[in-house]
Amino acid sequence: MLNHSSSSLNSTSWTTANLVSGGLMGLCFMVGVPGNIGVILFIVRHFKKDNFTVHLMLNLAAADILCLITLPVWIYSDLESIDKVSCKFFIALVYCSAYSSVITVTMLSLYRCLRIRHQHSQLWMSKRRERALLISGWALALLFSCPGVLTQDITEGESKCERKLESTASLIVALLESLLGFFLPFTIMLTSYYCLYKTATQGAFRYRHRPTKLVTRIVIVFFIFWAPHEIIKLEEICSLFLGLNPVLSFASDIVGGLTFINSCVNPFLYAFSSKSLHKRKQPKETMVTKGSQHLPRDHFIEVNSSLVKLCTLN
Repeated sequence: MLNHSSSSLNSTSWTTANLVSGGLMGLCFMVGVPGNIGVILFIVRHFKKDNFTVHLMLNLAAADILCLITLPVWIYSDLESIDKVSCKFFIALVYCSAYSSVITVTMLSLYRCLRIRHQHSQLWMSKRRERALLISGWALALLFSCPGVLTQDITEGESKCERKLESTASLIVALLESLLGFFLPFTIMLTSYYCLYKTATQGAFRYRHRPTKLVTRIVIVFFIFWAPHEIIKLEEICSLFLGLNPVLSFASDIVGGLTFINSCVNPFLYAFSSKSLHKRKQPKETMVTKGSQHLPRDHFIEVNSSLVKLCTLN
């Protein structure tokens, strides 16, 4: 997935691509790590610990932190070379955390869709099943990261930690990674939120239209920051299959840095959702006291409860 994020064009000097990539990664580290730690502390303090959606949110924040803490290593590697063991170790962390983040967002999207569409049914999972799903997510992340780690190495003479796509087998593996790590999860997320949108705009669910917009932004942000990387990766794979030189490889460092932004944007989405909820909740409470002759209090309790679930748990 992140086959270019750790490479450098020169081991002793900065290029324009290195400056842009290094700047993005430095900003992501300074903003994303404290932001995701804040998300974890906020969730632990304000939300129930027995909620599976909350567990997924905590898992997502942990995966984002694990991914972001490797950024100083890649910034350092743009000026100084790193050894083979360090290269593979930190690449393993990046791949595993990135895959875990994608899998968690996919599970969160699908689970929320099922919860909303079948809210009147007894849709619940035991603690054992929840733990099994979370462990399975990390196990899949480890499995998907193995091919990338095995093909990552130090380039002789240049001391660059980068991926080597020198055989047909490695190209096929890289193509499968794009399909399993981006296109398939994005398709599931898009389908889930489309179903959620249809449900939220029908009948009694029409008041959930605004929260649905908020959760849909998660999918949009995921696509914006991952699509450029995957497009350049596919262009490189196709070019190597045809025996041509990749045309867009010059931008690989920049788009590799963009993928890390996705890990530090999620806290802002949660904060925005909480702020929107606070602004919308107060007028409804006022309406209960001043306009109770029009609508019963139970109606507003139901609306606010639904907004809490949709705004803060997506």
